[in-house]
Amino acid sequence: MDDADTLRSENETLRARIRELERRLADARAKPPIRCDNPSSNDDGFAAFHQTVLAIMNRLDLDDVLGAIVEHAARLAGTEHGYLHLRVSDADVMEMKFAVGRFVLNRNCKIAPGEGVSGRVWQSGESMMVANYRLWEGRIERLEMTDFGALIAVPLKVNAAVIGVLGVAYDAPDAVDFHSTAALLARFADLAAIAIDNARLYTSAQEELAERRRVEAELRIATQHLRDLHTITQRQAQELHLIGEVRAALAREVSLPAIFRTVVESIAKTFGYTQVCIYLRNRDELVLQHQVGYHSVYERIPMGVGIISRTILSERPTLVADVSADPDFLGAIDGVVSEVCVPLRDKGKVIGALNIESRHGVVLTEDDLRLMIELAEHINVAIERARLYEQLQRRAQQIDALYGIMRDITGNLNLDDVLQTIVAQMLALIHAKRGALSLYDEQRNDLLVHLSVGMDYNYAGVRLALGEGAMGKAALKRQPVVVYDYRAWNERSLKCEAESTANVLAVPLLAGDELIGAMSAGDSDLKRTFTDDDVRLLSMFAQQATIAIKNARLFAEAQRLAITDPLTGIYNRRYFSVAARREFERARRHRRPLAVLIADLDDFKRINDSYGHPIGDQVLQAASSVFRRELRSGDLLARYGGEEIIAMLPETDNNGAARVVERVRLMLEQTAVATDQGTVRVTASFGVAVFAHPFTTPNVETLIDQADQALLRAKRSGKNRVEVWCEENPAARDRSIQKSV
Repeated sequence: MDDADTLRSENETLRARIRELERRLADARAKPPIRCDNPSSNDDGFAAFHQTVLAIMNRLDLDDVLGAIVEHAARLAGTEHGYLHLRVSDADVMEMKFAVGRFVLNRNCKIAPGEGVSGRVWQSGESMMVANYRLWEGRIERLEMTDFGALIAVPLKVNAAVIGVLGVAYDAPDAVDFHSTAALLARFADLAAIAIDNARLYTSAQEELAERRRVEAELRIATQHLRDLHTITQRQAQELHLIGEVRAALAREVSLPAIFRTVVESIAKTFGYTQVCIYLRNRDELVLQHQVGYHSVYERIPMGVGIISRTILSERPTLVADVSADPDFLGAIDGVVSEVCVPLRDKGKVIGALNIESRHGVVLTEDDLRLMIELAEHINVAIERARLYEQLQRRAQQIDALYGIMRDITGNLNLDDVLQTIVAQMLALIHAKRGALSLYDEQRNDLLVHLSVGMDYNYAGVRLALGEGAMGKAALKRQPVVVYDYRAWNERSLKCEAESTANVLAVPLLAGDELIGAMSAGDSDLKRTFTDDDVRLLSMFAQQATIAIKNARLFAEAQRLAITDPLTGIYNRRYFSVAARREFERARRHRRPLAVLIADLDDFKRINDSYGHPIGDQVLQAASSVFRRELRSGDLLARYGGEEIIAMLPETDNNGAARVVERVRLMLEQTAVATDQGTVRVTASFGVAVFAHPFTTPNVETLIDQADQALLRAKRSGKNRVEVWCEENPAARDRSIQKSV
């Protein structure tokens, strides 16, 4: 299965989750509403409550749900003033998300825990009523238009956690029957909290599905684009090569060395010139490309020395009829009489020179100069064609390399391996020696360097602000950044102050408008400059690298979901079996103690039968939370099946296991699970088995079976207790351990 198939499969799974959420919401709408406990409630009031509940349950858009909740709450309470606060994620404040009446003036205001009525309801988790808010000492003076009489606020809870506060107010003090109105709002708030949670889940699922569709579409488009570009480039290179084969002399050759060889030899053969050579400029020197007629020759000539240098610098043809009278003449061989030198150009820029010399009394004339100028025009065309051919060949090779790199990085779904491959392939692609890659941390709004290669220091773990250094600037500007002489760049990062890298090319990693990170390549040699072609190539590569990173992240998330129980958030039985076997082998190899506990929630079927399976799920989630809180981070915790929870405790002997398990049992016994049908309490029976001296238990399956037998005795002995299995005398050992705890 390729990456696109994987994404499609994950999308189908996500769609199924959305359909299940919609089905559960439809079921909730179809259930009859809960009757008010007050027998005096009339049918009209009950019908109004029913219609109100249906009105908010029939919505999935979060803003729509919030508005409906406030409006209907105010209507139920018989007032025109109402509001709803919601907790702000990743912040210990609440924000007024919706309001009606005079509360509209305070919309979007934020409050802290314990501040005002809502802050106190949030803090206590209980409803609150103020008879006369005008005279109440806890009112928030900074809010506008808080001139109210009576005020009632109730908590919005999901899984016993307060997610918001719903409140109404009246103009007059003592305007209503506080207790009946508060009770009505509290029941309404329970259903409103469910509606809010459903809307959030639905919105999150829809956004995730849309993102996956977008990534899948981008992958298809990018792959097709590369294939089309690869095909076009190869075709252009083949056509250019074919043209070169059928042209005469110069036009037939498509490589610069071949062109220079053909030109020099053809000039010597066709026109009878005995000494012919071509030099190209390479920074501060001239380099010989090909020659005919010299038994001794200058392979390299410093710029500024000789007639050839003068011709190139002046960009004008030169005729020296008598070289003995020219002080710039360099005599590689004896007997030279005259010299003609004409500049060679590539796209109008002088890149070298064609040079001929005569011997044996032959004097070169203006006719020779004119002929060389005409030949130079043909050579210039051939040079430009050869440069184009080289560029196309290079681009074809780059596209081939990109295509191969795409297969390498998208075929690996381990994020660390993907990042290492990306940096290695980046350096190979543009022939750089140093590189780094950073990923965007959305919570901290900065870049975290994950990998650096070939640099003076290991910068992994260094954080860069957006705009800091080359990568930070590329990420901030969302475009490539080229830096010549990084050490002298006034925008360099102080965290890389000692880095000897000279020239740097940095590009952002973008998935549409989403910033994924940035990567950079560099070289310590100032002569290694990054061209527009390097920028284009690395930008194309960055697109593929971004897709690979997102795929690896999606795969990591899928792996996490595959080993996690979706209800409780702890490991599932399949993962526990594999991890427990590994942990047991480690304990046996090092002869270290190891404990296994199995807990079974007491009378859990009665809870499901009495309250329904959704409440049973809440109880199971609450019990799992107790286990997570009380056990160590290194302990292995999983849902074993149904209402059974299993845990493996490394480095734990009999006494330690007994203490830990008894503590968990007591904490579970004291846990009250708040539900929309009231508070539910639950206990559990525990079976414990310990692998300790003399370490005779043969395998982890036997150890788990021993814990299961101890659990069975705990159930038979009255439940809500701990039984520890012991090989020598199980019953006596269990009783002694039980008394000790």
